[in-house]
Amino acid sequence: MDLHGVTALVPAGPVLEGREPLREGDVWLAGGTWLFSEPQPGARRLLDLGALGWDPLRLDGGGALHVAATCTVEELTGWAAAPPLVARCTDAFLAGWKVQGVATVGGNLVTALPAAPVVSLLAALDGVAELWTPAAGGPPRRRLLPVAELVTGDRATALATGELVREVVVPASSLAARTAFRRATLTPLGRSASLVVGRLDGAARVGGAPGGLVVTVTAALRAPLQLRWTSPDALVAAGGPEAAAAALDAAADGSEPRRTWHDDVHGHPAWRRAMALVQVREVTAELLGEPA
Repeated sequence: MDLHGVTALVPAGPVLEGREPLREGDVWLAGGTWLFSEPQPGARRLLDLGALGWDPLRLDGGGALHVAATCTVEELTGWAAAPPLVARCTDAFLAGWKVQGVATVGGNLVTALPAAPVVSLLAALDGVAELWTPAAGGPPRRRLLPVAELVTGDRATALATGELVREVVVPASSLAARTAFRRATLTPLGRSASLVVGRLDGAARVGGAPGGLVVTVTAALRAPLQLRWTSPDALVAAGGPEAAAAALDAAADGSEPRRTWHDDVHGHPAWRRAMALVQVREVTAELLGEPA
C-alpha cells in the first residue's frame, strides 16, 4: 500500500528525547506490516522506532522477561528459553515467515484485533506494558498498564494521543507457570475465533502449595477477559470447571467490549460463546487434574 500522504520518514529518537515536537500526522513505525496494509489518510510523517536499537528480549535479575515493542514475532518465537505457550500462541499468527520476520510485538498489541495472538499470549502471562509519551524538552513520560487492560475493544486501546508501547514485562512467575491452551477456528487455517489460556502459578496444585489460577479468554470477546481464583482449591470449592464456565458466562454480559462476544465473518457470537465455555471447562479441568 502506497501511503500518498506521507512526506517524511525520520528516526523516532529526536521526538522521544524531546528535541523535536510531536506533530499532527506523526505515526510511530515499527514493522509496518499493518501500517502499509491499508490506507492511512491521516499519516504525514513516519517516526522509525527500529532505528533506536532496543534489545528485542532480555531477562532482568529477577527473572522477568522484557520484550521490546520492536521485537519481531520471529524473534519472540525463536527465543531459546520460551515456554511452550509462546509457540502455541504465535502459531495462531497464521502469517508467512516473511511477515513474522518483520511484524512486531508492539504492532500486534496496538492493532488490537480480538484474535491478535501476541495480545492473547501477553495478557495470559499477565504482561505489563510500559507506555511512553513524548515530552517537550526532556525524556518521555512513562506509565505502566497491564496488557489485558491496554486492549479495550476491537481495534481499540487505552493509548493516549501520541503514546506508544516501549516494552512489555512478563513476570518470572508467569514464565514458570503451568499452562493449558485451547483454540477454535472455523477452518484449519482460519483466524482464531476463541482462544483460552489457563495458567497455574508457581507450584500450585489442589490441596498443595498456594498459587493463583488465571483463565484468559481472547478472540471470542472483543477484548481480553480474565477470570481469577486465589488457588486451585478455591475453584474446586466453587464448583470446579463448571463453575469456571458459569463465571465466564456471567461476566460476558455485554456491558463493555471485553464482556461482549465478538461478531465477524470468522464466527457467530453464539458459536464463539459455546466454544469458549467448552474451552474454559477443558483448561480448568486440565490444570486441576480432572478428566476433561
